[in-house]
Amino acid sequence: MDTDAVVRRLRFRNLNPRLEGMARELAEAARAVARPPAIYRVARPCVIDSATVEIDGVRFTSRALSKNLVDQAPVYPFIATAGQEMEGLPIPAGDVMRQYCLDIIKTVVLVSAVDHLSDYIKNTYSLGNVTHMNPGEIEDWPITQQKPLFALFGGAERQIGVTLTESGVMKPIKSRSGILFPNESGFVSCQLCTQVKCPGRRAGYDPALVEEMLGAPS
Repeated sequence: MDTDAVVRRLRFRNLNPRLEGMARELAEAARAVARPPAIYRVARPCVIDSATVEIDGVRFTSRALSKNLVDQAPVYPFIATAGQEMEGLPIPAGDVMRQYCLDIIKTVVLVSAVDHLSDYIKNTYSLGNVTHMNPGEIEDWPITQQKPLFALFGGAERQIGVTLTESGVMKPIKSRSGILFPNESGFVSCQLCTQVKCPGRRAGYDPALVEEMLGAPS
């Protein structure tokens, strides 16, 4: 885990020196115990039409996903979580600041876990550049699409302590699922997202790419 990444996220919210010191101390404690698990599988997509793709027979609906997976084989569905180890860190009841810092730390741990998994898959299968899409990250691929993604794992997600609610929310909250695939264009889902002030933004909003992938607004 990158302690500086924790501080950067806090600075997005007007960090003060006291909070920074607390965050660094807590981040070091979290680094000592965090063991974020992840699972993935190798799967083959079949693009049905401009808004529909099947992955190992499971159907997904998304214009961006369908466009991205044209001529892609294989792809790599995954589920990752920050894990439960950080829940045992000694934070006094009612200490809102430390709880807030810990929430940011869990996010950074999760992001680091997904990055590590991406690098592992990339190296294991001798891939070039890769990217991933996550259900719920953009309007075109809503959170309800978690259900078919989890169906690809047939319950194996329980091995890493992740469950899915009826509404499509993962437990623990600091978990992420998605589909990783080779991509040389530099595509990032953030380019299709209008939430400009998102602290996790990895790329700027790109109206031209939105029109190319999703079509002109009606």
